[in-house]
Amino acid sequence: MNLRNSFEIITHKLDNGLQIVLVPKNDAEIISMNIAYKVGAKNELKGKTGMAHLFEHLMFEGSKNVPKGEFDKICSLAGGTNNAYTSYDYTAYTMTVPSNQLELALWLESDRMLEFAVTEEAMETQKKVVSEEIRQTVFDRPYGKWRELLATHSFTGDCSYSWEVHGSINDVLSVELDYLKDFFQMYYRPGNAILTLSGKFEKDNAIALIEKYFAKIENKTTDSRRPIFNKNMLRNGGYASFKDAVPLPATFINFHIPDMLDDRILVANIISQIATQGRSSRLYSDLVERKQMASSLGSYVDEREYTSLLTFYGITSEPTIDINLLKAEMLGIIAKFADEPVQEFELQRAVNQLSMQVANEIQYSSGLADIASSYLLFSDDLERIYGILERYKKITPEDIRAFANDFLVANSEIVIDCLPEGIS
Repeated sequence: MNLRNSFEIITHKLDNGLQIVLVPKNDAEIISMNIAYKVGAKNELKGKTGMAHLFEHLMFEGSKNVPKGEFDKICSLAGGTNNAYTSYDYTAYTMTVPSNQLELALWLESDRMLEFAVTEEAMETQKKVVSEEIRQTVFDRPYGKWRELLATHSFTGDCSYSWEVHGSINDVLSVELDYLKDFFQMYYRPGNAILTLSGKFEKDNAIALIEKYFAKIENKTTDSRRPIFNKNMLRNGGYASFKDAVPLPATFINFHIPDMLDDRILVANIISQIATQGRSSRLYSDLVERKQMASSLGSYVDEREYTSLLTFYGITSEPTIDINLLKAEMLGIIAKFADEPVQEFELQRAVNQLSMQVANEIQYSSGLADIASSYLLFSDDLERIYGILERYKKITPEDIRAFANDFLVANSEIVIDCLPEGIS
């Protein structure tokens, strides 16, 4: 099935550079808006990390016409909800409102883009909030520190993928207001953003309202800092371990794989499904059910603009199980993807599972808006969205074997082990 028959994508561009994506969806009286800025952790500088995530918080601290604390209140009183998130590659702000509140939603979001209006007091408040969030989600969370070690052991220090999205607490606490103002001017502007609407609206009216509220915003600079990246920045064969207040040892096995725009990323998703998704998956059925070495297993694809990572993780079933034994078993199963073709029933099941995930996401206006923004922010190829299900169906066992031979190479993996405190 080609998704072109399920929904229409309409693109438009304002004179100031703002990309517009409209996805009409008339099954409910709501509209979801997603405005994504092409700025994430990879656009930061060493010593100034965590700025993209800090800005996600600052954008709720007041704007030119909406005082601090009023954004959420106005949205909620109109029957809407809103949220935001930051990745390595972009920062997205989401809002869903009743369809008759589209103009209000556009006014609220355009006002945040119009001018940096954060005060010193608001900045200091959010610096503390973000720092505490890092402590809670990384340093005080069981197994939480592994991704920081992954970043430093997967990339050279001059690569902006070598730190986590949340950045350094010290960097966040030391940043000054003038730097943040410059950051806003560089990235929070029309020419560095994509605005997507999905839901019940009339196309011409939506474009007219977007023009009304966003066309007047000047694209003040074209000097967005684009990070330097090359393959020499990838580190292979890395290892690190850390102690934590956890009951069971865990291992995280990671491989460098192609970037998000490379169709081979779909093969990585299929391998992840076959490896760990469901009780009959390869790692789960062998290491959890048959050998009872693991209590938990999983995998996922971390898609990024320049290069991605495929992660497999496992937690032992008992404190006495040597994490090296579990790791060896996991690597042995992963190696089989290169040694022998997957079975047709495994491939078909994985394609069905991934197709269901896509179908579940696009049935909601918020899911459609999120997909359209994230896909089209870095590419204008509509077929990346429309043809995704067909591309999954065309993948063969030989494609999977070739991918594994190219990327799941022995001794290239970056391994992070977490050991309970007290275990040597």
